[in-house]
Parts: sequence; structure tokens; C-alpha cells
Amino acid sequence: MLSTRAVFAVFAGICLTCGVVAPRFGRGVVGSWLLAVGFLAATAWSLLSVAWTQTRTGALTPELYLSMTAMAAAGAVYFGYRAAGRKPPA
Repeated sequence: MLSTRAVFAVFAGICLTCGVVAPRFGRGVVGSWLLAVGFLAATAWSLLSVAWTQTRTGALTPELYLSMTAMAAAGAVYFGYRAAGRKPPA
């Protein structure tokens, strides 16, 4: 059975992959929305990873997971604004 972190990771990976591929099929705005949702899921995954590494040893330190959280949140905001403005990913 998958953990919650694994589910967020898989969901983020699927959304981000589909978001990159969607503009190739003429669905640029849908691609922006998928990238925004994918980065939101990546933000949730990295926040859960911060909490997870507080009690266990992980591949990365909590500080590195926090920096990944900030990067994913910035991506979610960027692509969210592009999608709201009906613009395809740049």
C-alpha cells in the first residue's frame, strides 16, 4: 500500500507530465492548469516530507525539503496566474 507522500508524488508526476505534453496537442491553457495543480501536489508532498524527516532519517534534510516547498509553491503561483490569464505555458 502506498503512503500519502507516495500518492502525492505520483499525482504530481502525472499532472506535470500531462501539463508539459498538453500544449503539443493544442491544449495550452489546460497544460497551464495541469502544471499549476501538479506543482500544488509537489508542494504538499514536500511539506509532508519536511514532517516525515523530523521523525526519521531521509535522503534530504528538512531544510532542503523546505527549499523544494518554496520552489514548488512558486511554480504553482506562476502557472496558476498563466492559466487564469488563459495563457499557455511559456
